[in-house]
Amino acid sequence: MRYVFRDDDGAIGAIYAHPQDFATEEIAPDDPELLTFLSGQGEQDFLRSYLTATDSELLRIIEDLVNVLLDKNLVMLSDFPPAARKKLLNRKAVRERLQSVML
Repeated sequence: MRYVFRDDDGAIGAIYAHPQDFATEEIAPDDPELLTFLSGQGEQDFLRSYLTATDSELLRIIEDLVNVLLDKNLVMLSDFPPAARKKLLNRKAVRERLQSVML
């Protein structure tokens, strides 16, 4: 954990490895506000770069969700437009190929 000092506006002004008399608020190392402060970027720039950096992680979650829905027959592959269906099937084939190579 890290400990932060906040200025009069509530913004992070300093970070400490150990609590101080004036900095007792704990903050997680992956807290977006802390990462913004450490990056030296403006908050909007940091938030945009954070979203961009996590897009691939979210894509994987969505792909897994689609597969769960397909496996449980809650949605059918035929429910997707042809282009989306092709992309899903291509990604599934690539993942299966990678898995067989890794074994």
